[in-house]
Amino acid sequence: MILSRCHSLVSPGMESTGTPSRFWQQLSDEHAALLERHGYGEVKRQQALRYFTWQWRWRQMVRSEQLRFLLRATGKADLTRVVLARQPLSRALWRGLPWGLADRWLYARATRLLWLYAQRHGDPEVLALGEPALGNPPPVLWRGEVISQDLANCALEAEAIRRAMHGTRPGSILEIGSGYGRTAYSLLGIFPEASYTVVDIEPALSITRFYLTSLHPDRELHFVEAGNLDAVVARPDLVVAIAAFEDMTPGQVAAYLLWLDRVVAPGATVFVKQWEQWHNPADDVVNRLDDYPVPAGWAATFREAAPVQTRFLQAAWRVGTPA
Repeated sequence: MILSRCHSLVSPGMESTGTPSRFWQQLSDEHAALLERHGYGEVKRQQALRYFTWQWRWRQMVRSEQLRFLLRATGKADLTRVVLARQPLSRALWRGLPWGLADRWLYARATRLLWLYAQRHGDPEVLALGEPALGNPPPVLWRGEVISQDLANCALEAEAIRRAMHGTRPGSILEIGSGYGRTAYSLLGIFPEASYTVVDIEPALSITRFYLTSLHPDRELHFVEAGNLDAVVARPDLVVAIAAFEDMTPGQVAAYLLWLDRVVAPGATVFVKQWEQWHNPADDVVNRLDDYPVPAGWAATFREAAPVQTRFLQAAWRVGTPA
């Protein structure tokens, strides 16, 4: 159920945040089965492929807007280095990933292109954190180091988040929909003074707990089920939702925004990155970021096409003093 003290603020037709959409219930069931079969040590080769880790495969390349974007953004000299640099491709090193040799070759080169783009346009502090071995990421190498599209995307998102915050630093961060914890890992790394609260459903919440407590055992971390929002005790001054709202129903999105309007700290920043428009087939609803019922007291900071994933929008708001 939504935060109990906000019951009177929820319209009769508005849905609870505690009941996952059909889409997410189906996905959660799949992820729970994968967790039982493979354990926590393989999340970057299993569940991550259904969060924000894109599978670049030859049969999809004709339609890949991401790859076209990266090729346009890469100079010939860098493209040559990306293609020719040594990359182990043995089946043993890539075990558990559903790709043949040609697709492994392509995935490694596309990840390198994304990494180079993030080096030019993303947050360098995020890239300097390095890709953790925890979760067994695909073994993509660049200049002797394991790199990942997840960390590269985090660097691009962190650049936008810093821009939205206008140089301020958060003391308390809240993330809605954490995947396996990639975004939290990067933000905890560049904001070492901040506490972090994750709101999600199972098994993502347990996966994120495993990932973050293993990598940041000494940090102040909170893990809250979506149906128990009254357990959120900190008043966040940074809220992040990446590829989270789009898979909900419109009523659930409205309920989250209403709840955030009541609990964030005055002057908080809210950062959202979502498909500009996406049809949720399981619930048969269409979500558009521009249709979100953003509270009246939120001042837009920016709304722009996301880099690389160009059919995504990223937007940020500064929240006024709650009523």
